[in-house]
Amino acid sequence: VGCNCAPPDTNGAVGLTQYVQMVNEGYQVFNKATGASVLGPTAISAIWAGFGGVCQTSGSGDPVVLYDHLANRWLISQFAGSPPSTECIAISTTSDATGTYNRYGFLLGTNFFDYPHLGVWPDGYYMAMNIFNSSGTAFLGPQAFAFDRTRMLAGLSATFVTPGITGGASEPSFLPSDIDGSILPPAGTGN
Repeated sequence: VGCNCAPPDTNGAVGLTQYVQMVNEGYQVFNKATGASVLGPTAISAIWAGFGGVCQTSGSGDPVVLYDHLANRWLISQFAGSPPSTECIAISTTSDATGTYNRYGFLLGTNFFDYPHLGVWPDGYYMAMNIFNSSGTAFLGPQAFAFDRTRMLAGLSATFVTPGITGGASEPSFLPSDIDGSILPPAGTGN
């Protein structure tokens, strides 16, 4: 899809009836039962057509696709416009990955935000990233984010919270927890 990027940052997720595969700047949707392609391959930025801004014009890959088993929705993301860095997150309006999406462009800051990993949790969508200086030459440390899942599922304006960079350059990277299945953590359990 116009990018011979290395590494390809391949990932995928399985939903009720579909499998979604992402490779840097492209994605494809497959029928889970037959393996037949039902959409794509196409550019991830096509999800943001008509949205405007860097999510529509400057998608830079590092894609993540998750299936939110709690809501039967898809989460598709990539970063754009770096720096300043924006995380583009789209939440499907149904369990069909070929349908419409609630779209968001979250401005993260003026550093270089890299290697996003996301997770579905009952009280939010969580993300961890590695933060570098604006030229990408010095690692500053990892940073966690929590996005307002409830508002994103409803298609309402949404925000995020973050403690900022934690621990500095000596702290190892971390990953958010992700629920894959029907067993929920006890109510109030933090990610």
